[in-house]
Amino acid sequence: MQGKLLVTAFCRAALGAGIAVAAVPALAQGQGQDQAETSPAATHLFVTREDAETLEPSATSVSRVMLTADQTNGRYSIIDETFQPGMKSPSHRHGWHAETFIVLAGRMRWTVGGETQEIGPGDLVYIPPDTPHWVEVVGDEPVHAIMVYEPGGFEIGLRMRAATRVERESAGPAAEPPTPNPFADFIPVARPGQ
Repeated sequence: MQGKLLVTAFCRAALGAGIAVAAVPALAQGQGQDQAETSPAATHLFVTREDAETLEPSATSVSRVMLTADQTNGRYSIIDETFQPGMKSPSHRHGWHAETFIVLAGRMRWTVGGETQEIGPGDLVYIPPDTPHWVEVVGDEPVHAIMVYEPGGFEIGLRMRAATRVERESAGPAAEPPTPNPFADFIPVARPGQ
């Protein structure tokens, strides 16, 4: 019982601070401590790109959810990403999770921790937690990349962003701005000179 109270307190504090709690998916969904401790081990999966859940969280990106936190017992999520020319993220950091982007096609310019580098097919960038970063597509070719998010849960934020985008587009120009996303762990950071 004491363990359940501790985990519940942690989850509430983390959500209150805007930190994702997807690394403990059973507990974040209100299931008991005993269930989380005795949950079955992750099982093998075959996932085809065509069968993956497809989301459009922005006008310049398509995300295919290949593995979720639930499927990996919270260890990580894997997202197959396609970014169109013109895609440019705002500068931000994630206080709680790490990201690894592996480029399969196209070129991206990353600025991570103040260092800028262009990467292409076969290259990757690893971004530890709490590290300011932003990215943009370079050139006229779409970027195809695999994103590994650790711990898992990124797909929860993607679903929320995609749903908010659909709601805003269907509501017209007077739509309300999106509400903060507790699963995004997205902290805006001003770029130098801004």
